[in-house]
Amino acid sequence: MEPCANCGQAFDSAFCPVCGQKRTAPGIRIGQVLSDFASGVFNAEAPIWKTFREFIVAPGVLTRRFLAGKRKAYSPPVRYFLFGVAYYFVMRWLLNWDPVDSAVLTTSGTSPAASPAMQVNHWMSRNVNLLIPIWLMMLAAFDRLLFPRIPLRWVERLVHYLFAAGTYLLVATTLIPLIVLWPPLHAINFLVIFGLMIWACIALHERKVWNVFKALIMVPISFVLYVMLCSALVGLLLGFPLNEVFAAPGR
Repeated sequence: MEPCANCGQAFDSAFCPVCGQKRTAPGIRIGQVLSDFASGVFNAEAPIWKTFREFIVAPGVLTRRFLAGKRKAYSPPVRYFLFGVAYYFVMRWLLNWDPVDSAVLTTSGTSPAASPAMQVNHWMSRNVNLLIPIWLMMLAAFDRLLFPRIPLRWVERLVHYLFAAGTYLLVATTLIPLIVLWPPLHAINFLVIFGLMIWACIALHERKVWNVFKALIMVPISFVLYVMLCSALVGLLLGFPLNEVFAAPGR
């Protein structure tokens, strides 16, 4: 009998009778990493692909099913969002791609200057995992303010927008190789993020003209406020005066 590497309990079977961990040899091999990744995407415990597919088709239906208790069929919203963040950072690293540099090169044709505003933008692009949740909380608050009649608490609306953000990250990140090959496609990111978030908002409510109008207004306004808030906070964090953070390009 050998002790369990996780809890120390001695056992001679394939799985520890105390903590349930499978007996494995020390060290990690590439096959195990790839197996864990595939398991996280496709198995019944974390069906990320199914969550992605069903959210694209019917975002409101998926969220309502999840909130009603159908949890095992879908990836939990926080895990789904974090998987999207991880996918984004892995793709950036593999392609050595920076969204800020790509946007500047596309619009001006020159490399970005190391201005306070540009340094803030770079910090924000490298820390989307910390900043996007701020926008999601703002979206949930706006959603509750503009759509008060549906019986959903703020945190339940936040769950919906976590699913939406995870879906956006998976779609937008998959498009990065195309943007690398043809930089003018960078603008498609805005179509993806606004399109998916507006679609998610509309799908959560009754599809009336007034509700569609509110969704069309809510998403871009909340995004602009989010960018301004985060730019100010990051500028203060990095020690830049706010007038330099919000200075017009070229000044």
